[in-house]
Amino acid sequence: MPMGRFSLLRRFGIIRSTERRTRIATALVGAALTIFIGWCALFRLGGSLLSLSYDVPFVAHRAGSPDEIRIVYLDELEGESLDRRVQAPLLDRLNADGARGVVYDLIFDLPSKDPQIDAAFAAAIRRFRGVDEAGNALPGKPRRPVLLACGRTLIGQTGALGERLVPPTDVLLDAADDFGLVAFVHDEGFTVRELATGSRDEPSLAWKAAVALGAKLDEGRRLETHWINYAGPPPDPDDRDAVPAIRSCTARNVLDGAEPGFFRDKVIVVGGKPGIVGAAAGKDLFSTPFHRFQHRSNVPLMSGVELQANVLANLLRGNWLRRTGPVFDMCFIVAAGALAGAGLALMRPLKGIWLGAAAIVLLVLGGILSVHYARIWFPWSIAAFLQIPVALVWGGSSHFYTERFQRLKLTEEQRRLRDAFSKYLSPQMLDRLSEKGFQVNVGGEKIEAAMMFTDIESFTDVCQRVRDPERIIEMLNDYFQRTTGHIFNHDGVVVQFIGDAIFAAWGTPLPDSDASVKAVRAAWKLFESDKLVIDGDALQTRMGLHFGEVVAGNVGSDRHVDYSLIGDAVNLTSRLEGLNKLLGTNVLLSGALRERIGTSFRTRCVGCFQVKGRSEATTVYELLGPMRQEAEPEWIAEYHRALDALEKGNREIARSLFASVDSQRIRGDGPARYFIDFLDRGGLAPGGIIELKEK
Repeated sequence: MPMGRFSLLRRFGIIRSTERRTRIATALVGAALTIFIGWCALFRLGGSLLSLSYDVPFVAHRAGSPDEIRIVYLDELEGESLDRRVQAPLLDRLNADGARGVVYDLIFDLPSKDPQIDAAFAAAIRRFRGVDEAGNALPGKPRRPVLLACGRTLIGQTGALGERLVPPTDVLLDAADDFGLVAFVHDEGFTVRELATGSRDEPSLAWKAAVALGAKLDEGRRLETHWINYAGPPPDPDDRDAVPAIRSCTARNVLDGAEPGFFRDKVIVVGGKPGIVGAAAGKDLFSTPFHRFQHRSNVPLMSGVELQANVLANLLRGNWLRRTGPVFDMCFIVAAGALAGAGLALMRPLKGIWLGAAAIVLLVLGGILSVHYARIWFPWSIAAFLQIPVALVWGGSSHFYTERFQRLKLTEEQRRLRDAFSKYLSPQMLDRLSEKGFQVNVGGEKIEAAMMFTDIESFTDVCQRVRDPERIIEMLNDYFQRTTGHIFNHDGVVVQFIGDAIFAAWGTPLPDSDASVKAVRAAWKLFESDKLVIDGDALQTRMGLHFGEVVAGNVGSDRHVDYSLIGDAVNLTSRLEGLNKLLGTNVLLSGALRERIGTSFRTRCVGCFQVKGRSEATTVYELLGPMRQEAEPEWIAEYHRALDALEKGNREIARSLFASVDSQRIRGDGPARYFIDFLDRGGLAPGGIIELKEK
C-alpha cells in the first residue's frame, strides 16, 4: 500500500475521531437539555402535561363498582332549593329497607320556611339512627349513622381574609351523628383528581362517614395527598343500556317503591340530581379524567354527589391512588432525560424515531399497569410526551449537523480510500470495509490469516526466448487480470505483485472465519483455468498455501510505506510455493491449512519437509481437487504406504511403492519421482523428514 493510502488512513482516522467527539458532545448536551426540560415540567410549567400521567390510565382502568354504596338523587325543587319535604319520608323508607347508613351531600345551613318540615326531618334522622330525642339508644334498634354536610365561606377581619365553617341548622345537627366538610380540590377546568380529606381543623364529610362506618383510617396521615381511584365514568343519559359505575335511583323512585333489597346493608349518599341546580361546570358538576379524552362523546359531567360516593368508596375500601414521592420523580426525570437525550442523539434519526415511539408506548403501558395493579401513578407523561420528543428533535438536528459539516469531508476521504483499496480488495470485501468506515489500524497488529504465493513455471526461460518486453508485459497483465479475479471472487486481498508472482491473503484487513476454505477454492480455480500463454507455450501456475499468525499493517520508512504481512508464516508460504518445483506439483498446502478446510477438497500428504530457514518440519499436502463421490484412487493409499516405509527406514520397499505409484499415473507422479531420485542418491530421511538445503 503506497504512502498516499497510508496518509489517507491517518487523515480518515482524524476525521472519524473528530466526528466521534462531536457526537459525544451533542449527546451530553442533549442529555442536559432533556433533563432540564423535564425538571421544568415537573416542578414549574407542566401542570397539564403532568396530569396526563394520572388521566391517561383511566382510558383503560376502572376501580370497579362499589356494591356497598348507592346514590339517591333528589329531583324536585322548592323554588330555587331542593324540596326538603321529601327528606323525612325518604329517610323512613331507607330505614324500612335496611340501609346501613346515610350521608347527605347537602348543606342544610338555612331553616325551612315551615319549622314542621325540619322537625319531621330531624325526627326521621333519629328514627334511622335508633335514638330518642335525647340521643339515647332505643332498645332493639340498630345504630346506623347519618352524617350531614357543612361548607365554608371566606370572611374578612381587620383587613385579613379567613375561613368560617357553614354548619347545618341546630335542629338537624342535634339529630344527626355529625357533620363533615364538603369541598373538592379541582383545577381551572373543574377537573377533580385529589381525594380531599378536609382541612387541618375539620375532616371531610367522606372521611367522617368512613370512620363512622368502621373504616380503619389513620387520622395522623389524613392530610397527606390522596388521589381518587374512580369507579368509572358517569353513565350516558341517552344510553338506556349503560350500567353506571355506582348504582343509583331518584328519591321519587324510592318513595314509589324500589326493587327489594336494593338498599339493604348499603351506604346511601343523598344529593341533588346532576344539573338540577345548574348545568355549568362548577355548579355541583365537575370534570374527571374520563372527560379529557371524550370531547365528542355524550359523557356528562360528574355530579358532586357521585364524586362524594367515589371518595367514600375509596376510603371504605382503602383503594385510593398514591403518587410517587419527589425523590423518585426527580430520579426518574433525570434517568429518562439522560437516556433519551444522549441515546437518541447517538442514533440515526429513523432508528431513533422507532425506538422513541416504542419507548413512549412502553411508558404509557407502564403508567396504566402501575395504576391498575399497584394503585400508584408517577410522572411518566413528562418523559413520554416531552422529554422523548425533545430528544428526538435534538438528536435529528445534531445528526444533520454532523452529517452536513463532518460527513462532507468524510465522504470525500472515503471515496479516495475506496479507489485506493479497489486495486487490492474484492468488491465484496471493499463493501464490508466501507461499511465499517475503513476502520483498519494504522501500524501493525497480530492476526491469523490464510496466505498464498504463486509463481509461473519456466517464466524466466520463456522471457529470454521471446526478448520482447512489451509483449511479455501485455500478456502478463492479461494473466494478472484473470488470476486476481479469482482471488477477488473469493474475498481475497492482493498484498503484492512480485514480478510474475502474486502474494495474496485471506482474513485481512477484516477477519474471516472461512479464510482457509476461500483461499483453497481460489487456488483451485486459478489452477484449473488460468495459464500464461506466450508464443504457444501454456505456462502452469504453481502455488503454496499456509495458515498462520502474522503481523499485518503498514511498514516502511517515513517516505514510503507498504501494507504487508510479516512473519514466519509468510516465509513458510513462500517456501511451499518453491517446493512445487522440486516435487513437480502445482498446489501445495501446509498441514495447518489442511486441518481447516475439512472434507471439501481431496488432498494427499506428499511428505514431511524441513524447509530452509526453519528448525521445525512441516507436513505438506498436495491439492488434488474438490471432493467427489467416487472412491479415492488406490495409488493415493499406495503412496502413503511408501511414505510410511520411508519413515520406518525400509528404503527398498519405499522405492518399490513410489515406482508403482509413478507407473499408475498417466503422466507419472512428480512426488513419487522425487523420492525415487532421493533414494537413488542415497538420501537420508530420519523419521521420514526431508531436510531441504535450498529455497
